[in-house]
Amino acid sequence: MKKWLLILSFTLLLGGCGTTEKNEADKGEPVMGDGNKQEQHQDKPGRDHSGGIVAGAIEPKLSVMEQNTGSTLLRYELKNQTEQIKTFEFTSGKKFDYIVKDESGKKVYQYSHDHMFTQSLSKITLKQGETFTQDIMVKNLPAGTYTIEIWLTAKNEENDYRQKKTFEIQ
Repeated sequence: MKKWLLILSFTLLLGGCGTTEKNEADKGEPVMGDGNKQEQHQDKPGRDHSGGIVAGAIEPKLSVMEQNTGSTLLRYELKNQTEQIKTFEFTSGKKFDYIVKDESGKKVYQYSHDHMFTQSLSKITLKQGETFTQDIMVKNLPAGTYTIEIWLTAKNEENDYRQKKTFEIQ
């Protein structure tokens, strides 16, 4: 009986090893979407890095990933460059918000004005070197130059990690 129990335990132990998940965003490739894409990833060896960990800094970044006729894909990232695990807590499903303004500075769109969010507590935990990524697809605007301003909506944070970027819709 002990022999069979030992074999069963060993088989279960080996069965749990070696399972992995692949994610296209880990490769740094743009993910097309309407702003619902959220993910966290830890930088892998071989990726392009600019510097090491800086004590006390969460590094925000906003970049244009792709521009097509009538749309632009942007990526908002928060990278934990601290020596500690960082946890962001939220009072709803809204983890970020953004405003798009035209050339004259007039607000043409705000993400939170036409979305509903769950009323539940949630959190994002970033380990050292880990990145929170949010893709944003801006579309259905007339051709022109626009500015997007995005920020994190975590509670009890002194910094909202606000970023601005100018882009064009053709």
